Amino acid sequence: MNKYTLQKHISLRIRHLRKQKKMTQWELSEKANLGINYIYNIENKNLNIKLETLEKIIIALEVTEAEFFNFFNQEADFETSKTFELISELPISKRKKLLDAINLILETLEE
Repeated sequence: MNKYTLQKHISLRIRHLRKQKKMTQWELSEKANLGINYIYNIENKNLNIKLETLEKIIIALEVTEAEFFNFFNQEADFETSKTFELISELPISKRKKLLDAINLILETLEE
């Protein structure tokens, strides 16, 4: 069984954001003031990193902590992301009604 841990998710997120910003591992290592081998190991060997190191990487990637930890958008397709964006723009009362309706539909699908 392939264990998918938070550590692995963080490693994948670092690689994803780095590539999205068209940065090399070397460029990230320079901006974060970390060794290139260390960046390689974080991305490829799911190296356990300190929070201080993660903070350096987040700053070097020029993203906020909220953007970094927004794992859902990393893997969601465009349509799903757009739908969730539209739902989040609804007033709370309408959003609650819509989510209640969606939950009801999901419950009927499970039967």
